Amino acid sequence: MLTLDLVIRKENGGYTGSLTYKDNPITQSAPSIPELETQIKKLLWEFESLGPETVEFEHYFQCPAFFDAFQVLDVDQLAVLTAIDAGKLRAFASGTQKPVPEEAEKIEKALKALASRLMKASLVLS
Repeated sequence: MLTLDLVIRKENGGYTGSLTYKDNPITQSAPSIPELETQIKKLLWEFESLGPETVEFEHYFQCPAFFDAFQVLDVDQLAVLTAIDAGKLRAFASGTQKPVPEEAEKIEKALKALASRLMKASLVLS
């Protein structure tokens, strides 16, 4: 399985993804992330003869795309986890402001810690 880095941006009510394979840039837009992956796999098949079943993606989100794709996250709670002001996180989510590297690192660290906690959780039916 080939894993490619897919950079995802929020644009025009949908998502735009881009990657480079063998020095060839590939960019595509779609209304959803699963459709974006499908479209990019089609391009990889057309131009690079890569079978869709042989490719998977590592997602790299720009802030507006991330917050749009993961709307289940509460910005106020994320602010507590990251020690970043909720208003600033909302500005990142809307794209009116970009995080500096230290802020992006705090957000990523908090999300990975949350993901780890979720992976260890189970529901019990009583």
